[in-house]
Amino acid sequence: MLCGDESLLYKTSIAIVGSRDCDNYGKEQTKRFASYLAQKNICIVSGLARGVDSIAHYYSKDKEGKTVAVLASGFEHIYPPENKILFEEILNDGGCIITEWPPETEIDMHRFPIRNRIISGISVGTLVVEAKYRSGTNITAHDAMKQRREVFCIPGDIDSIRSYGANRLIDEGANLVTSPKDIIDILEIDGYVINNKSVEPEYNDVYKLVGTIPITANEVVRLTKKNISEVNEILLMLELDEFIKQASPGKYVLN
Repeated sequence: MLCGDESLLYKTSIAIVGSRDCDNYGKEQTKRFASYLAQKNICIVSGLARGVDSIAHYYSKDKEGKTVAVLASGFEHIYPPENKILFEEILNDGGCIITEWPPETEIDMHRFPIRNRIISGISVGTLVVEAKYRSGTNITAHDAMKQRREVFCIPGDIDSIRSYGANRLIDEGANLVTSPKDIIDILEIDGYVINNKSVEPEYNDVYKLVGTIPITANEVVRLTKKNISEVNEILLMLELDEFIKQASPGKYVLN
């Protein structure tokens, strides 16, 4: 199920996850990373939970990259209840909200760990801001590792229980980052944003739909309302100019 701008699911995205009861350090770092990355046209993905999730959505929803929220319930049962306002703001600002559950599906805490695989799966990397040893954040990070996605962690106070999970993930091989630019450099996605400015203007609405998740010409037609011949021609030109490539026949990703 989906509400909002479906095209965001095809953008280059970073998941930002962390503690529901984050401290001031966690709040400031979440705000800093989410704002910077979204200003660079990178979509921010999170789970609409309290704490880090809510902050990540709030500080990216009105930026160029926008935000995608992944729910663990149906659209008729938003959790936490106070985030109904944030839910509406995300949609009003051009974001997207998705769930694999029917609208009437009620809140069940067992579904939260299940939905985490979607948060990491639609993102090229997952940033952990703060995480306790046993937490949903750690589950998301390990889902990302299984999906062969990059995991980034902001190091924290070694005496804080909120930092134990992130510090442990760094010990297990996650990327230690102290600046949002570190994420862009590691993933080499700076070029995606910069190159977007040199794409022919008439190709831009198609180009911006191509991300790291393969997209077909028919999907581009549905999202842009262009005819298939025009879309195929634009995809061919973008491919010839090496902005995009075919991950498999007829499925396009960023080059």
